[in-house]
Amino acid sequence: MSFDKSIIPAVMDSVLERTRFVLEQEAGVAVEGAEAVRCDVRRLQLHDLTAIAGLGGPVSLLIAFSFEKDLVEVMFARIADGLDVPEDETQLHVRDAVAEIVNTILGLCTSDFQHIEKSITLSPPVVIEDARSVHRPKDAVFASMRIRTDTGYVSVGLVGPRDLFDAWLNYRR
Repeated sequence: MSFDKSIIPAVMDSVLERTRFVLEQEAGVAVEGAEAVRCDVRRLQLHDLTAIAGLGGPVSLLIAFSFEKDLVEVMFARIADGLDVPEDETQLHVRDAVAEIVNTILGLCTSDFQHIEKSITLSPPVVIEDARSVHRPKDAVFASMRIRTDTGYVSVGLVGPRDLFDAWLNYRR
């Protein structure tokens, strides 16, 4: 199976621009910068809360947004400001808020690829908790970048081709 790695820089540019917009507009979190995109990394390091969604069609990538705990807490506090969230339901609402932020980012990203002649699908985000790392099998492509905000980091990992992994980044073969 061949995978077109040439799409990675365009996807990362789109993700950075759209992440900046959504975090600033929806959560009041300022994006201060990003580390350079690293292609063909051997392992993705995930933080405390990770939302993974897939872009299908010609893009064929899973994209993992992995948030540090402090950033998640600030984002949720700002998004939920004024809402009455029962304490025993907070974690569920935090997970839903992170999933919705990632869904919004990737939904906006799809418009950046309108020049591609085929449809691009977007799968709903799956949220996993706890830090872990995912090692790259030889037939996969990993790329990553870290986005620095005023309250912590979000790491973005691209995993392709999409069909080599399930929605939780477990290798299928």
